[in-house]
Amino acid sequence: MRMGRAALLTAVMLMIAPAHAQLPRAPSGGPTGAFLGPPSGNPADFLGTWNLHWVGPMGSNCPCAGTLTITMNSVGALEGEWKMSGSSASLRGSTGYDQNVWSGRFAQPDDVDFPINGHFRLETRDARTLTGSYQPDGTALPFSWTATR
Repeated sequence: MRMGRAALLTAVMLMIAPAHAQLPRAPSGGPTGAFLGPPSGNPADFLGTWNLHWVGPMGSNCPCAGTLTITMNSVGALEGEWKMSGSSASLRGSTGYDQNVWSGRFAQPDDVDFPINGHFRLETRDARTLTGSYQPDGTALPFSWTATR
């Protein structure tokens, strides 16, 4: 009787195995199966000094304006300095695969009375325009910003 069960189990396994072997493979390329071509942007497009305009929380007398200076450090990562009235914040992050989006964290130094820290995202629109958003820690919604040369 035991041989009968083992033979039956083996027969069932042999019938199931070919069905699994015929499953299609995952598509090559990105998550959608689309071909991932070379990056369409260049991190150097972010470099330089930008005239920055942003919207802030209610009661912050915004829209506000300042400058954003973006440089590349010794290891090739982008770094920024966001100058606001009376203070500045540093930006650190990485570019996405297409190298036209830079995102990461921003932080004001601890010596400011009310330091602001949070996340940011900037995207190159053309050689003279950046758009994106920033979101201070502890807020529910991001605020928009744009930069022009």
